[in-house]
Amino acid sequence: MLRYGAKPATTMSPPRNGDKSVLLISGFRIFPSSTGGHVHTSAIVRSLARMGHRVLVYSLAGRQADYRLSELWRSSHRSDPIEPNLIEETNLGLLYGGLQALGRRLDIPRIWQYQLLSHGFAPVRLRQALRAADIILSDLPWCPPVPGPWSDKPWFLVSHNLEHVLLEQAGGAQRRFAAWMRRIECEAPRQYRDIFPCAEADRDFFRAHDGGRQLKLPIIRCGVDPQSYAVAPGTRERVRAELGLGAGDHLLVFSASRFAPNLEALEVLREFCRAEAQFLERERVYILVLGSILPAPLRDGALIGTGRVPEVAPYFAAGDAGLNPVVRGSGSNVKLFEYLAAGLPVISTLFGVRGSALEPEIDFIPYGPPRLKDAIERFISNREQWRRVAREVWPRHRSSCDIEELVRDAVAQLPEFQAS
Repeated sequence: MLRYGAKPATTMSPPRNGDKSVLLISGFRIFPSSTGGHVHTSAIVRSLARMGHRVLVYSLAGRQADYRLSELWRSSHRSDPIEPNLIEETNLGLLYGGLQALGRRLDIPRIWQYQLLSHGFAPVRLRQALRAADIILSDLPWCPPVPGPWSDKPWFLVSHNLEHVLLEQAGGAQRRFAAWMRRIECEAPRQYRDIFPCAEADRDFFRAHDGGRQLKLPIIRCGVDPQSYAVAPGTRERVRAELGLGAGDHLLVFSASRFAPNLEALEVLREFCRAEAQFLERERVYILVLGSILPAPLRDGALIGTGRVPEVAPYFAAGDAGLNPVVRGSGSNVKLFEYLAAGLPVISTLFGVRGSALEPEIDFIPYGPPRLKDAIERFISNREQWRRVAREVWPRHRSSCDIEELVRDAVAQLPEFQAS
């Protein structure tokens, strides 16, 4: 972490003719990535930086560990050089941090964040970044355009999914805000220069509400950066040993955050593990629930949970297949593309591969939720064949899975990103 006034910009290349200064505003710190949303955002900004643009991610709030007194006394923000041309700066002011913590405790969405920004209440460092930027990106509609002298700059929305659809599918207090968010997303095509949706259905929604503006709406699917899933030799053996697994065990990885469709899928997996305990034990099959969907590690028969982990790539390396049991949601699942980038065979519901070009039986093993046992049996009886398939899927579908290619194609449609 660099203190305020250090020189993080030393990681930025000298400006070249045509390079743009791009600012992305995020609701919370995205590096290192620990959720599907983090993965999508971080991959987009990495791609822009590798294209030569100078990218600053301004995150409005940090993570729990960032608010320790031992950290806060140093500075009200942290600045992290990520790679050449890419820096993340995180606001550690107690207003945004406190409201974020309170919102999570009360299980309400980031209404407060939207209201603060839309009424011009932005941290000083963010206002400075807005003045310096050539192009501004809002990561999700919770970070709306901030009124001020930068209002005429090209401002784009990065949409990971239709947030109002997610809220409609959520429980408790979250669902009450679905209608409000739908109004926000209906207004978005008139608020932004353009929008980057992640799937055709989302693009069609924004197109229906653009008031005749004829936005280009270039899609940036939930692809990933394959470089992020390379691991050191021996990682697979080390992680499997930590999990208590041997070479003859079959490990299916379900990577997920605490999102309602994922939680519902987890309960289905729990019931499956209870009902098919003998089958799973006999065939030495384990299901690894990876990520923040579980608050803490657990071991319950064939079900293994990690809780939140600092990085997911080592666990993908330890796996034998990627499992996607979700049956509802919005947009597309980042986990699917992570499995492909990690070289894992995929076992998925048909809904789980939405937003991709994958073909059932050719690229992945499809199943309906009542037939998971059949799908697992198919996989373990032909494990080596499906491993060969997995090695071929990424090269065959790279144009729709590699985030750098997706971002390059999307911004090529927009004159604001081109050389002056």
